[in-house]
Amino acid sequence: MGSPKPEMPLAGTTFLDRVVDAARPVFEEVVIVGRTATSLRTIVEPPHDDVAPIFGVAAALANIGAGRGFVLAVDYPLITRDLLRYLRSRAEASTAMIVAPEWNGKVQTLCAAYDASLAPHVAARIAARRYGLLRLIAEAGGEIIAESDIRARFAGEPLMNVNTPDELEAARRLL
Repeated sequence: MGSPKPEMPLAGTTFLDRVVDAARPVFEEVVIVGRTATSLRTIVEPPHDDVAPIFGVAAALANIGAGRGFVLAVDYPLITRDLLRYLRSRAEASTAMIVAPEWNGKVQTLCAAYDASLAPHVAARIAARRYGLLRLIAEAGGEIIAESDIRARFAGEPLMNVNTPDELEAARRLL
């Protein structure tokens, strides 16, 4: 996309700032997981050769301790506080090890609550080079929040995943 996604400009700010601004009022602490330190508290991923979101999830789970953590990728620059509050409440009411929303027909594995007890299972998946988070949700008996439920409550495209220049232009048009 021409520059690192966290620094990508959108509506006078960056993807990272937009996501952090939405998350701060909802969660007690917002921590960045990445390959390099930031000005915010950052968990630096251990070095790895492959590229897959499971590495960031593993780093987050290893640092949660007990309970649940909410993983939210910078790819969701249109996310809202209200939607995050809703997703958090659904995760807190659930006994599932992973609670993730569906959007545009896809389970959003990087906007989901994960139980810290999954850390050894995630580490084993990485050791076996089984990086798919969708399969992890199936194996863990995860709960999927139906897209229809979210769309009935929230207008617009708050779970739009922005990964390409075309998606960035579409996000700009929505703001």
